[in-house]
Amino acid sequence: MAQSTTCAAVIRLKDAAQCVGSAPAVAVQELGHTKTYSLPELIDLAEGNSPEGRIAWARAKASLEQASVARAAYLPVLAFAAQGSDVRAIVPFPKPIAPRGYVTVEQPIANAQMQLEYTLLDFARGPKLEAAKAAELAGALRLGRTHQQIAYNVATLYYREQLEAGRLAAAKTILQDAETLRDNAQLQMDNGRTTLPDVQNAQAGVAEAKFSLAAAEGAVKKAKVALTEAVGVEPTAEIELPQQPASIAPDVLAGEVEALIQAAWSSRPDLLAKAQDLKQAQQGTRVAHSAYLPSAKLGATGGQTFTWPTADFGQLGYANVSTWSAAVSLKWEVFNGARKHEVATQLAEQRAAAEEQRETRDRVTREVWQSYVDYQTAEQQQQAAQSFLASAQTSYDSSLDAFRYGVRSLVDVVQAEKQLAQARLAVVDANAQVALSAAALNFAVGVRP
Repeated sequence: MAQSTTCAAVIRLKDAAQCVGSAPAVAVQELGHTKTYSLPELIDLAEGNSPEGRIAWARAKASLEQASVARAAYLPVLAFAAQGSDVRAIVPFPKPIAPRGYVTVEQPIANAQMQLEYTLLDFARGPKLEAAKAAELAGALRLGRTHQQIAYNVATLYYREQLEAGRLAAAKTILQDAETLRDNAQLQMDNGRTTLPDVQNAQAGVAEAKFSLAAAEGAVKKAKVALTEAVGVEPTAEIELPQQPASIAPDVLAGEVEALIQAAWSSRPDLLAKAQDLKQAQQGTRVAHSAYLPSAKLGATGGQTFTWPTADFGQLGYANVSTWSAAVSLKWEVFNGARKHEVATQLAEQRAAAEEQRETRDRVTREVWQSYVDYQTAEQQQQAAQSFLASAQTSYDSSLDAFRYGVRSLVDVVQAEKQLAQARLAVVDANAQVALSAAALNFAVGVRP
């Protein structure tokens, strides 16, 4: 998705504009029931369909427009104004020129003019613009982090579905092993080498394997429903996904934990957004201090005025002339009792923003540490699970061959079978845990899964 790509590395205002420039599609995209979806395709669907992503984009767009409003403060305001009026008034006039001592005058006026307003000096204008730029960057960064959160949520549910699908495949294999053991037990009893309780024990193992298989099938359907809901479509179990590979080598950032922490400090959008929040608070303090300084404005008008007055005594002439005005005003508040409190308020906001940045930095460090330890543990467990499976498979094969020759009891084979089933599930769980922990590590560092 183009928007998630452009929002992945927001550093400058130009990057923020590109990130927010592409609006999400209005219509929600639906799933194709005959298509097999990969993880990147599901993430793209989720980023376009998710309400969280649309809300984050709208807020980032609002911050972008607010920055444009702040830039416009450096430009003049030009307006066209037209007015028509009619006035009837009594004008005192000395006798005997006016026999009654006054004249009644009616004066229609038509006026059209251009009005110009321009701020010549405003010390708050610069800090307001810088604060708006910081808010614009912060909005784009939060949009990028929202996309990362959506991608991580989808990846987590995708790998959980892969986990349940792997458990289902293992349950089918376990059922086949149980049926093989039951058939061998029946054959041994037919040859007089074992007893009926041994056969019944093997049959119970088949029933237990069928029970586990039914539970695994239900777990896969529930995992698919949860995944489709996270994608932003109508929840359904009718979605085709690729099977879990025998071994997983996820794409994860390499390096020691200290290097990963440094990478997170420099690339986590939420941490970078906190830095912009601090900058915005600092500029707010400058705006509050600028209230102690003067401001100057220029105002000018120019246009055409037409009037044709009449009086009940004598004659008045009409006029159709160009009119204009120009003025420069200076304002400097000598005393304002609220000013020092406004400055104190902004300083408090600045300190709060600095503490929030420090808290976020510590949380990022903790998240990277935890996900790094989880990933290292998952890799070790994956290697141990592979060894466990190989040993359990050898033990089961040897026990089954010995049982066929009558030198091992059914109890020994059942024990080996249960151990093999545990090993199969352990491999499935270990593979899924590697994928989940790798996604968590990438998310903690600030990389899209």
